[in-house]
This record gives sequence, structure tokens and C-alpha cells, in this order.
Amino acid sequence: TAALTAHRGIPLPILLICEDNGIGISVPTPHGWVAGSYQNKQGLHYLAADGTEILDVIQATRQAEHLTRQRRVPVFLHLDMVRLMGHAGSDVESAYRPLTEIKLEEARDPLLKTARTLIDNEVMTSRAILDLDLQIAERVRRITDQACERPKLVSAKSIMRSIEPGESALSGKLSSNFGSSMPSSARIDRVLETPQHLSRLISLTLAGIIAEDPRAIVFGEDVGRKGGVYGATTGLQTQFGNRRVFDTPLDEQSILGLAIGLAHNGFIPIPEIQFLAYIHNAEDQIRGEAATLSFFSDGKAANPMVIRIAGLAYQRGFGGHFHNDNAIGVFRDIPGIVLACPSRGDDAVRMLRCCYRLAREQGRVVVFLEPIALYGAKDLYDDGDGGMSFTFNEIDGEVAFGELGVEDSRPRKSRRKGSRTKPALAIVSYGNGAYLSRRAIKALTADDGVSVRLIDLRWLKPLDIGAIMAAIGTAERVLVVDECRRTGSLSEELITGLVEYGCKVPFARLCAEDSFIPLGIAAYQVLPSEAGILAASRDLIAKSAGKPRGA
Repeated sequence: TAALTAHRGIPLPILLICEDNGIGISVPTPHGWVAGSYQNKQGLHYLAADGTEILDVIQATRQAEHLTRQRRVPVFLHLDMVRLMGHAGSDVESAYRPLTEIKLEEARDPLLKTARTLIDNEVMTSRAILDLDLQIAERVRRITDQACERPKLVSAKSIMRSIEPGESALSGKLSSNFGSSMPSSARIDRVLETPQHLSRLISLTLAGIIAEDPRAIVFGEDVGRKGGVYGATTGLQTQFGNRRVFDTPLDEQSILGLAIGLAHNGFIPIPEIQFLAYIHNAEDQIRGEAATLSFFSDGKAANPMVIRIAGLAYQRGFGGHFHNDNAIGVFRDIPGIVLACPSRGDDAVRMLRCCYRLAREQGRVVVFLEPIALYGAKDLYDDGDGGMSFTFNEIDGEVAFGELGVEDSRPRKSRRKGSRTKPALAIVSYGNGAYLSRRAIKALTADDGVSVRLIDLRWLKPLDIGAIMAAIGTAERVLVVDECRRTGSLSEELITGLVEYGCKVPFARLCAEDSFIPLGIAAYQVLPSEAGILAASRDLIAKSAGKPRGA
């Protein structure tokens, strides 16, 4: 990425240092491989030095500093190093390296060579070097004693305290109505005042965030001039310029690595991953880097970001598992991250505002999962009903972190004033599943005379099972509709949670099959459908009819 950036003529003062000791744990690096790979790489300035010779290192690093600071180009500094005493304490290198090779390495010990250089150049005497060695040894002993006396981590609570960043890592508060103001123009005003579908509402929300917070930066594949593959960043680069909204190489590791670097430097990055399946190319940037910084810094540092991902299944016109991926297990076991997923446009606006607030005010790593199949949906039940279109200027505030969406639907005959019919069924779902459930619920209330409560999870990680149980309330049955695969899906945690919380009503789950998504209309054979939700609801009601609560 650095080389590509420099090749495009964009200043990038970055110094990459390779401390090359020529061996992994036991497998040697082929001779000349590192130099051959980087010496003539387009856009990258290559420097080499003997890392065991202090004068060589000083000269090379000064040259590298000059190039990066003055010419503002990426520099690759290749230092030839040694490895002494094996890879780690348990590694006995004599088991795989000949003694002659080990002795040659020890003869290049940089500390001993530096001492010889200092003596030969009359910088220090041998006695002064030995005295310095003793002083350093005493300092190490003293600091070791101090470390041993520090309080120990003696409980899970004390260990997990730093999963979320502490106050020193945070960057101030946002206004209570953050993200609602927008730069005015005739074209934008017209869009703000008319009903819009999901992807357009997301682009408007991003515009409000960028306009109000100079730290916000949007980037990813095709998010600039094109406005995103699905239009979710339409007009942002024109409106805010290519310093705030820009395209990246087609490389997810670079995208998330850039987000981490920007977060370290006080920005709040909003990177886009074009398809959910692509996240696996770079999941360690989240799992091993972004999400762990707070934990390993004792809460003193953070990687605040909102990672937008177009994902989940049901997308028409695109096939195969790369563009129709319904696996979110990669996020579910990473401590500390937030996973949000809207099922309708007004929720998307208010949830995205909250997600940005979580990153900005709490230093959180947030994943905002956008259902591709709902991007362009305008209607809910019938053509032209506008049930999935919402007017931006009428969408106020935020959905609070962890807040569930609860929608009660009752048969027409039970809607009279004062009626308190308890739901015959609660459907717990999210994303496309919530959309399909709304359509199924209309048939259940109209055709079956059944009262149904839809619980839209919205926030998929962490799950608040207590709040979900409270939302189920007096419902007589529970159906979990999960568009992800049966194995490793959210439904496993939901069903387990219901059991652990002592749910007393019959429950079941409807999930996608443990399958990749095939091409064309065959995809719908392995995914929950509106008809499938209707059938599962009717089956659960029929099987448990007449059974008392808790039976």
C-alpha cells in the first residue's frame, strides 16, 4: 500500500524497519529473499545496513530519516541482525542449528561489537563500559522488584476492566443532537425532505457526521467518485473533498490497517468493507490489533472506529458465497467490539449516529453491518406502500446502545381501546430476518387471528438476554429467526440464553442451513423465507396449543 501510494505521487513519509535475523523459529529465510523482494520495488526507497554495527546503523537511519522527512517518501530500512539464544526460552536452537553457525552468530553480538567500537574510537573506556553494565543491571533488578510488588490481577472482573478504554484514551463528548445538521443546497434539501431507501439514508447520515466532526474520515473500495457499489456513500466526496472521503486499493488488510493508524492519530475512521466475506482477508486487523489495544494498554489507549460492512444474504443479481455471505461468527467472540445491524432505514440512521458516538466518546471498535438486500427496498408489503422508505429530516436522535425494537401486531378485532391481549408469539430476529418476519406477521394477524410481537435485536453484540426476556414478557411462545447458519449463528447464543434465564414458554428457532450460498434462485432454498417463518410460527403454535405456561 505504501509503495502504491508513493507511485501515485501522494506524499507518504513512513519508515518501515525490517530487523532481519535470517531465521524464523527453526526455518532459515532463503538467502537474499528479503533484499530481492524490496530492493527494486516500485515506489519504495530501499536502504540496507549491518544491524550489528552501530556506526552503520546511525548512518543508515539518518539517511532514512532525511528521505522520509524531506522527500516524504516511504523507506524500507533492511537491517541485517543476529538471533542469540534461540527464539524463546523453551527453544533449544542446538537441536536444529550446527554449533559452528551458533558460534558465528554469537561473534556478531551487537552489544560486544558496540563496546569494541566505543573503545576503538576512544568514546568510552572498558572500565566505563563495565560500570555502565553494572548500573543497568542494578536498574533492571530495582524495576523488577517494583513490578513484583504491584497489585496483581486476581479476578476476572479486574482482568476484563481494560477491555473497554479508560477515560485517558477518550476524546471528548459530542452534542446531544449530533449528526442531524447538514450543509444546505437545493439538491440536498430536496433529498432530505422526501422518503428515501436504506442506502441513501446511510449516505445522508454519513454526511451529517462528516459535516459536524472534523475527525471523521470515510474510505474504502469505490466509496469516492462512484459513491459506493450500492450508493451508500453517494455524493460524499463531491461534498467534502478527497481528504475526508477517498478510495483505497482493493485490499482489506490495507483498509483496516489504515483505520488503525488513523485512530492512533486522533481521527475517527469509518472504513467500508465492500462485502462481508471479504472481512476474512483481514480479520486479524480487528481481532489481533484494533480490539486488543485497550486491553493490553490497561485502557490507556484505544482504536476508535466504525467499520461499515455490506453483508448478509438475499441479494438479487449477485451470487456465490463472496457476495452473499451470511456468516457473522468471526465477530461474535472478539471481546469488547460492538456489532450493530439495522433492519430498516430509520433505525439505520439513528443506530449509525449512536455507533459513531460509541467510537468517538468511548473509544469502541464498532462493526455496522448493513443488509445488502435491503439497501434499495422501498416497500414493505405491497408495491408502492413506501413501508421501507423514510424521510431523513423526520428521523431524530439515536437508538440507544443495546435498545431493542419491539413491535406489537394484533388482529383487527382485538384492537379495540383497552384490549390487553397478550401475544401468542414473540419473534426474535434482526436484519433481513426482521424484514421477512414483518411480512409474515401481517399474514399471521390477518389470516390466523394471532397477536404477534416482533423483537428486532438491532445490537447483535453484546446481547442483553435479560432485556430480551423482558421484551418477550407475557408472550406465550418464542420463535428465533436467524438468517445466518444454524451452526455458529446468533441463534445458538439466544437459545442458550433463554434456557439459562429459565424461559418458561415453548421456543424454537428457524435458521439458514449449514451451507454456502449457491447461485441464482437456488440461494433461497438454504435461507429462511417469509413462507418458512409462517410455517414455523404455525407449527410452534399448533404443537404448544393448550399447554400451560412452563409446561
